[in-house]
Amino acid sequence: MATSLTDFIQVFRDLAADHVALKGFAHGPVTRIIAGSRSENDYPLLWLETPTLGLLDKDGTAPFGQRSSAFVVLQTAPSDDYQAQDAAWAQTEAIALDVLSRLRKAHKEHELVLSSLDGTQLEAVATLSVATEIGWRYEFSLGDYVSLKYDKDRWK
Repeated sequence: MATSLTDFIQVFRDLAADHVALKGFAHGPVTRIIAGSRSENDYPLLWLETPTLGLLDKDGTAPFGQRSSAFVVLQTAPSDDYQAQDAAWAQTEAIALDVLSRLRKAHKEHELVLSSLDGTQLEAVATLSVATEIGWRYEFSLGDYVSLKYDKDRWK
């Protein structure tokens, strides 16, 4: 399971590498997506937003950690070519649904704990940058129990 931040990011890095249509992977805050600072990336791109970590102490044994985040599937299309934009919208929607199907499969096989898909939606994304990017964004949560064992060697 994806208990550490590094493990969480690796899940999506592996997912992007395994998908036949995705050409790139990046992660970081949503402000980097908006800022258009991704010229080194290949498209279509899977972008993982930096997650938050919420803790819920249910029974006093180990707290349940829930990482809330979003992924964005982006593709470039010229701002004056509506046919290319339509194709990019369709392509990125299909990839976003593929990512969701992979997450659901991992959930059913007890590899990840994915929050319910009820009440969630794919949101259209269009960023204004040198290369016009369009695609879809999906918010989700993954969870697992977190070790909060006190380690005296980490303290003075």
